[in-house]
Amino acid sequence: MRAIQSILVLAAWALLACRPATAAPQPDVPPLQRAVPIHEDRLEVEAGQEWSARVTVPACSAEERPLLQLKACILGGGGCNYVMQVLIDGVPLSESVLRRRLLNKLPYFDPPKTDYHFAWYDSRLNRWMTVFAQNGEVTFGGTGRDADFLFDLTGMVTPGESITIAFRHTMPELPAAVNRDRAPLVISDAKLGVLSTSEVARLRRAMEAAEEIRPIPVNPALPADSRPGERPYEVVWTGRQENPRAQVAFGDLKGWSASVIGEVDASVQLSEKYRLWRDRGAQVTWGPNEKAAAILLRPAEPILIEGRFDAANLWLYSETERMKERHPNVVAHLVDAAGRDFAIDMGTVTSTYWQLLHGVLESRALAGARFPMHFTGLEINVGRAEKPRRLTLESLAFYTRNRKPFTANTRPAKPAFPISDDGMLPTPPRGVKTQVEAAAPGALFTCRTQAGVLQYRVDPTKGLFDGISARWNDGPWFQPMAGGELKHEAPGSARAGAPKLVSAKLANRRLTARWEQGTTWEATYTLRGSTLVVDVACAGGAATGLGFGRVVGLPDARPIAVPYLTYGMGPGPLVACGRDVFVSVYSDWYHSLCSRINGQVSQGGDGVMLMTGTEYFPLTNGRRNDLRERVLVTVSPEFAEVLPNIPHPATPHLERLAPYMFAMASYIQPNLWRTMKRHGIDHVITCDFARFYVQDFAEGFSARWKPHPSLTMEQIQAYRKEIKELGYLFGAYSDLRDWFPLNEFFDENCVALRPNGDLAEGWFGNYRAKANYLPVLARLVGEKAHKYYAPDSAYMDTHSCQRPDASDFEAGVPGAGIARDQIYFNGDSMLETRKWYGTVMSEGAVRWMYAGIADMDYASLFMGEDASKIPPLVDFDLLKIHPLNHGTMMGYAPSVFFRDAQQANRLYGDKGEWPAPVEFHQYVSASLAYGHMLIIGYSYLPPLSRMIQLYALMQGVQKEYLTDRVTEIHYHNGRNFVSTSQALREDSRKLGRVRVRYSRGLTVHVNYNPEQEWEVEGYRLPPYGWLITKPGEILAFSALIDGRRVDYTRCPEYIYLNAGDRPARVEAVEAQGAVWLKREAKGWRLVPCGNLGPWDHFPAEGLPEFHKDMRLKSIPADRGCGAIAVDTRALLSKAPAQVRIQARNEAYQPATAKVQAGERLSFTPEAGVTDYLLE
Repeated sequence: MRAIQSILVLAAWALLACRPATAAPQPDVPPLQRAVPIHEDRLEVEAGQEWSARVTVPACSAEERPLLQLKACILGGGGCNYVMQVLIDGVPLSESVLRRRLLNKLPYFDPPKTDYHFAWYDSRLNRWMTVFAQNGEVTFGGTGRDADFLFDLTGMVTPGESITIAFRHTMPELPAAVNRDRAPLVISDAKLGVLSTSEVARLRRAMEAAEEIRPIPVNPALPADSRPGERPYEVVWTGRQENPRAQVAFGDLKGWSASVIGEVDASVQLSEKYRLWRDRGAQVTWGPNEKAAAILLRPAEPILIEGRFDAANLWLYSETERMKERHPNVVAHLVDAAGRDFAIDMGTVTSTYWQLLHGVLESRALAGARFPMHFTGLEINVGRAEKPRRLTLESLAFYTRNRKPFTANTRPAKPAFPISDDGMLPTPPRGVKTQVEAAAPGALFTCRTQAGVLQYRVDPTKGLFDGISARWNDGPWFQPMAGGELKHEAPGSARAGAPKLVSAKLANRRLTARWEQGTTWEATYTLRGSTLVVDVACAGGAATGLGFGRVVGLPDARPIAVPYLTYGMGPGPLVACGRDVFVSVYSDWYHSLCSRINGQVSQGGDGVMLMTGTEYFPLTNGRRNDLRERVLVTVSPEFAEVLPNIPHPATPHLERLAPYMFAMASYIQPNLWRTMKRHGIDHVITCDFARFYVQDFAEGFSARWKPHPSLTMEQIQAYRKEIKELGYLFGAYSDLRDWFPLNEFFDENCVALRPNGDLAEGWFGNYRAKANYLPVLARLVGEKAHKYYAPDSAYMDTHSCQRPDASDFEAGVPGAGIARDQIYFNGDSMLETRKWYGTVMSEGAVRWMYAGIADMDYASLFMGEDASKIPPLVDFDLLKIHPLNHGTMMGYAPSVFFRDAQQANRLYGDKGEWPAPVEFHQYVSASLAYGHMLIIGYSYLPPLSRMIQLYALMQGVQKEYLTDRVTEIHYHNGRNFVSTSQALREDSRKLGRVRVRYSRGLTVHVNYNPEQEWEVEGYRLPPYGWLITKPGEILAFSALIDGRRVDYTRCPEYIYLNAGDRPARVEAVEAQGAVWLKREAKGWRLVPCGNLGPWDHFPAEGLPEFHKDMRLKSIPADRGCGAIAVDTRALLSKAPAQVRIQARNEAYQPATAKVQAGERLSFTPEAGVTDYLLE
């Protein structure tokens, strides 16, 4: 049932815009006359394949029309999806709301007992909805005609002449999606015939009547109170001119008509509010409406488009809700010189500003099109709208692209990464010895270590991966990749039966085997340490990827998701944990030419699935790259030995960045930074989230360096100067991947292309820059930023989210269709940015792939589940990523870590008082366990007292561990400390008790248990408590004293104690509330900080209104503290009476203080005293 539902969901996004109020009856359909069969028997077209034949169209009189009739369904499964494509002489048989071709059933259907509403045709995909056959019946749609199709071919064929008709199964991934070996497209009763013109007209009227098309007003005059709007500042800056010139302008609506399908009120009005190339446009307004609808806009007469073209650009201004409502989709309708309908999918409106929609005539359609064409109308499909929404249409250009793509290979002659050719190869066990021997018809590979003997047996007669089996010591043989295979699209007849083994040869400790099944592929098996390395090659472009199968036969096998080891935004690849061993199977992306690595896993079936495999997609010339893959199969009793390596250099800035807290600001906020500095927060990287450049992110924030028109360059420079004078680092935004079409550097020839030739879309309203152009763009932008305001750091937003999933498929471009190369270019752009901005921070969804390339990342734990509920498994992060760069907390904000909105809101709503929300300590304890650094921002700017607590609990500790290497990782099972491997095998890791030792003597204990306390080294750790020690230097804990939580940190630079609402004494300090002692000159600076009140937001002087600075609103009289006492003999080697005390206010001026000198020095905090200097 799960597979059935998945298919329904796949199709659900393609619901047509409109749903008629009532269901009309299906029309009566007469039998075809003079029918000619296309194929006598039933056809089964395999997934991703195509069947075609030549057939002669029956002759027609002037009063007859040619038609195509057939039955179609998908074998197996349930539900429906857009699978079938019908091609006539290579041109997709399409549907138009302006003139329906499907005549035997209504354009939409509502499957019984569901809330779904589908269209039979999807203009974006050029595919027809195909229903799955269940038990031989095709009834899911409930129409009584689910499998039946009758198409009017008028204009697409010439009666009496021969045509090539093809049926294409467009979903090669479908069998895997429904967990079946096959899911063919079944075609039967396919024939050409004729009907009278009157019958065709009657059927078409029935279709149109069912749609309930209603006219809506079109006002060709400007409103009486109209005033011309400003042109976008980007165009004013650059003086850019329209290119290409549009044939369809919407500034003159005389003679235009409009209509709607569905329950919506809409109108079209001439407008001058938003101006780009022209002074006027057509403002289309709709809503509010509960249901989806379609709006049709047509010129008085079809508009001639002279000459050939292969693409279209539509400029518009959007006033929609991009985050909550369905994005409008726009389709341009045309008719060619032969009278055939063509539809160009212009894409979806995702911006709330100016947007360029782009569409292409795909190669098949272009090959069969007859020019010149005429533009007949625009279709806008809209979803539910809570309020009136508007699109202002500016112009529509049809043009021949004549692309001159950027084809330079911008990788350096000596790339900075990877630093070895070993790729992801796991580290071999110490003292390992390997041997290879013949074991007809394959080989036996043996690995001997102190722990035991590992054997891999390869029998190529059983296939590429099915023939691999492994055994540890005397345990049972098991298959690490059972069911794995090379997938290809060789001709169907050649694929019959299993692949044939052509040859197998063992030489030089390598087994090389070759198979044939319509195409030929080869694999070489070698043993490196405890890893069986399988190098696979298949030339010719027939291979579509590798399926990795499942681990089968491993006793007690279960999957383990490894934090931060992911190929995407969810878990996978996984590691299998068996009774005695761990098993990993990786696609080594450093040695892969694939378009995408699919790390996803499906549930059910025998054994344990670790990942799906690799995929190869066609380039724009229709050909795939040759397949080349390296698969790493590793078996070991030690968990760490199955983890992949990262062959990157460490950032050169580990030491420099270790003391800092990264702070992402939404506005220019000089007073916030001054206030933080005044209260002792000394090490901050202040970064701007593109607010230097834009007021609204829809304006396009990538590849920007020039301040927004509301700011001056002098203001940015002055802001930098003030931040630097505070001793902070100055950061700026520099994303390059998502490219706004009005950006000064934008060049369509440098935009990535999808396999169909369309521009690759990026973030809302943006397109994806070519990967090989990113280093160039990094230099162009970086030079400007460095010249004018020389940042210390850059936030490169999504760059380290670029997973192994290619975005550019333009043939002839270096790295086209190759995920690996596009990651390389992306990484090179990060290194280029480092040259100009000093250091690089990035989002880090696949942070391990960019470790050391980015200096810092957000360490967001995207594992497909609530990250806060995952017991720490710190090994991969600490052993492989930690030595290369820094990660921040558990993501860019608490909302990333806590999926439960109530938990996250408790942090965001924190008033800074005692006690802190339990989520605060949960957030900090996880960060300490994983060895991460501080971050605030992204709406998480807690009250200053909590900000100080966060900073003081972590900063002195992170400065130590961020520059050190881990030597031991153990977990406590309730009785003893055990290795990671044992903790995973016995599942005691779920207790959340971890101990990490670093090489210079630091030891971190974290009790990440939501309920149980943990006694360790004389300290009782509450849930989400910790103990961190380095003899003689560091003592930090969040532990229970007298039954309540007390937070304490002592490090070389400061002492922090937070005792809550009752006094507590730790070492030289006693306090009620919180106190922070920081070394200053030859003495100490004491900052009372139990509660400093909330923040107040206020307009920053001299800045645009939307910039909101922050200040303390109302500081409690006692600063949230009771009496504070310090042992001056321990701190200063002086008696209290000998200590010189200077109380200071906010402005560093002397203030009156209440201080008593007895056995200890005692302070009574006051609102007017910010800190005390003790010397």
